[in-house]
Amino acid sequence: MTDLITHSSGPATVEEWAKLDLNPNSRVLRLTRIRNDALGPIALEEVVLPLDRFPGLTADASDIAELAQCYGLSLGHATERVSIVPATREVAKHLGTGAGAQVMKLDRIVETADGEPIEWRVAFRKA
Repeated sequence: MTDLITHSSGPATVEEWAKLDLNPNSRVLRLTRIRNDALGPIALEEVVLPLDRFPGLTADASDIAELAQCYGLSLGHATERVSIVPATREVAKHLGTGAGAQVMKLDRIVETADGEPIEWRVAFRKA
């Protein structure tokens, strides 16, 4: 189960341009959500989606596989970097752990079969 915490849309930042191969006029949808299992929160996710690739997309966006199917996109390659980092206060609050506790950071870019980046997601999970 996933719970949406915050959402916003607006012009892409320089970092979002680079991660998603966007142009300076691009707009993105930003989502922050919590993934839960039967025992509680397991991950905090920060997701950025390019609105020019998902026209009309709103905050009730589902996972990238469902989005791709809805928009007729074929998923291709994903690249994910995994590291262990200290939890920020915000991450710790949502995961129910202490600030500074070690958490896994998963930084992922998903591309279409044509190599076009369509999702940047950074997730934090209890280590």
